[in-house]
Order: sequence, then C-alpha cells, then structure tokens
Amino acid sequence: MIEGDGQLGVRERRQAILRLILERESVTVHELADRFGVSNMTVHRDLDALEERGVLRKVRGGATAQPTAAYESSLGYRLGENPEAKERIARVAAQMVEPGSSLVLDDSTTGLAMLPHLARIPELTIVTTFVSIVDEVARMTEGTVNLIVVGGTYNAKYHAFGGMMAQQALRNLRVDRCFMAALIDVKRGAFHREADQAALKQTMLEIADARTLLADYSKFSKRGTHRVAGLDAFDDAVVDDRTDSEVLAALRSAGLEVHIAGPADAHDRDRHDTRDGATRR
Repeated sequence: MIEGDGQLGVRERRQAILRLILERESVTVHELADRFGVSNMTVHRDLDALEERGVLRKVRGGATAQPTAAYESSLGYRLGENPEAKERIARVAAQMVEPGSSLVLDDSTTGLAMLPHLARIPELTIVTTFVSIVDEVARMTEGTVNLIVVGGTYNAKYHAFGGMMAQQALRNLRVDRCFMAALIDVKRGAFHREADQAALKQTMLEIADARTLLADYSKFSKRGTHRVAGLDAFDDAVVDDRTDSEVLAALRSAGLEVHIAGPADAHDRDRHDTRDGATRR
C-alpha cells in the first residue's frame, strides 16, 4: 500500500487515479485497491464516477485512459484539475478588475473560479459563451453582475457555445479586458486542441482593450494544435507559484507583465511582489 485511505479523501483519491492512468494508460481494480488501501467496491465506485465524467473507460477488471484530447478537454476533468492553483490565480486576476468595467471570460475553469471574487465588484458586466458561468451567476444574489450571454452552436464537451454565430455576436461587442486560459508554448504562443475553439478565443482577444492570460503550471507542459495568438497579444499573465522560473523569464521577455499567485495566506506578499519586481519585464 502506497497511500492509505485515511490520507486521501474521495476527490483526492480520484485525482490520483487519473494521474496514475495518465502515466500508465491502464490500471486494474486490485492494484488500485492495494495502492489506496480501500475495498474493490470503493474502487469500482471511483471508476464509475470518473467514467461518467468522460475521463476514462472502464474495462473488465480495471480501466483505461481515454484519448488525451478527449479527457483533458472535458469539463469534468478540467473542473478537478489543479483546483488550488486555479483558485489562487482567480483571486489575483480579480484584483485587476475595476468597478464598472466590462470583461469577457472564455470557457476556462480558471475564469469560472473568478466569479466569487468578481461578485464583490460593483457594476460589473461579464460577457461569456460558457454555460457554467451562467449557472454560477444564477446562483448569486440578484443584480450582483450584469451578464451578457453569447449564443451559437452548443458544445457539450465544453458546456459552452461556439461557432460562427458566436464569433459574429462577439464582434458586435467591446470589453475592457479579456481573461483567457490556453495551452502555452513559450516560443510560439497560446494554443488550443480544436480549431473552432481557437477561433473563438481569437475573437475574444480582438474585442478587448486589455488581455490577460491565465495559466497554472500545467498549461506550459501540454500542447495544442491550433494557434490562438502569440504571447505578444497579451498584456499580462497570472500564473501560480509552481511555474518554472524559465517559463517566467520567457513570459517577461515576450513583454508580458507577470503576476505570481501564491497561497491565500501570502496575499499581501503577492500584491507587494507583483508591484515591486515580480512583474518587471
């Protein structure tokens, strides 16, 4: 046994199972039960839950990974990936928003994590194609934010609207700032795995006066096929404190102002760092 059940909660154990399948492509029920110190029945429940999210495929006696693009793009997977880092980034990013301003948020779960912080900012207008943002705003106190929902062709994998209709609707708008997440190649720019989503993100950048990249450390180790924009299309980047120093240097060399999001108890220090050196180009 490597990790006992007392050490990991259900959510953490399921994330660990996902990481193991990513590394090995397949696992068995018996080895997972031994590894995490739980019963075979508990493992079956974990695998059933993960299969429902579309991030693995159950087979007789175990599970195998779905194709990388499928499970890493699914909303269920993205919601469970690096939640602490995304929350830190969301907190710092929201500090950049002024009362009365307008924003466009893409379908990223990091942008979704910004909503509780944005709800405290008066007279804010949010433009989005992401249905999860609509759902979250609907749960907030009435009148907390002004929401403009851009429709189009619904994409179940991203739980968002897209396509030509969405792009055309976005081009009729102008916003103060775009917050966007993407897969990053520090030499070539921001990418997405699907052409339609890359085109939609390009349009969001076009309608914004300022553009902020949101990227936890994992975004710099993954690759997409379709280029969204070069790094010089962004004004700022908000990253977490696990981001490699060489990546930080490359972002600054590209002209971005870099904000490093640390733990919540380091809030004051983070603000000081981003003002006094961490954001220097």
